Amino acid sequence: MRVAGPATVFAAFEKSCYVEADGAVACVGADIGLGPLNAVVEEFEAARVGSRIQIDFSNAQPWSPPAASGKSFDMPESISKPWASHREAQAFLRWLASKGKPDDALIGLGPGLTPAGDDFVGGAMIALRAVGRTDVADSIAAWALPLAAANTSRISRAHLECAAAGEGHEYLHELLSHLGGHGNTAASLEKLSRIGHSSGLDAAAGALLALATVGYKLS
Repeated sequence: MRVAGPATVFAAFEKSCYVEADGAVACVGADIGLGPLNAVVEEFEAARVGSRIQIDFSNAQPWSPPAASGKSFDMPESISKPWASHREAQAFLRWLASKGKPDDALIGLGPGLTPAGDDFVGGAMIALRAVGRTDVADSIAAWALPLAAANTSRISRAHLECAAAGEGHEYLHELLSHLGGHGNTAASLEKLSRIGHSSGLDAAAGALLALATVGYKLS
């Protein structure tokens, strides 16, 4: 998260707000979890859109995600089943397997602050980069980011840009660190279910399905 104050609020919510300074975007709030866009504060005071706030980083503590581990994982049905009928998602996964082309409609697909299609693609990029498949992650980024510039929200675009660099919410990185049975996958998925309406689980689905597509084993 690279924003330095003062910054202008462009989206405001009860427990957080999104700000911009010098073209960079950040989410400021309490109890929002750690992540590349998140500036976590002890107490959050609601701010109005258009107002300017000062961000003091003098006592900030940087965060780095844990490394992914293992070559196998369980594929929870709750993750894979909702995406089985998504034509756009299936085209994307076939493309990762070098079969056909991705469906551009996946970027920006769905309602909400971060559309489900964006979360799915973002999760895939984060997971692939975490396990060293930077070639595939780079190909996704080269396809997705130009589409995001026109087809999705400013906030979702910022999250996709972070995902292209392999950076996401701490709970997704926690899930990836549990590959191969190194930790409680169910607990990580439960935490991810608290992020947005379905954003956390959509990102997890993209991550795990992408890994399965490029050859990671289901245990």
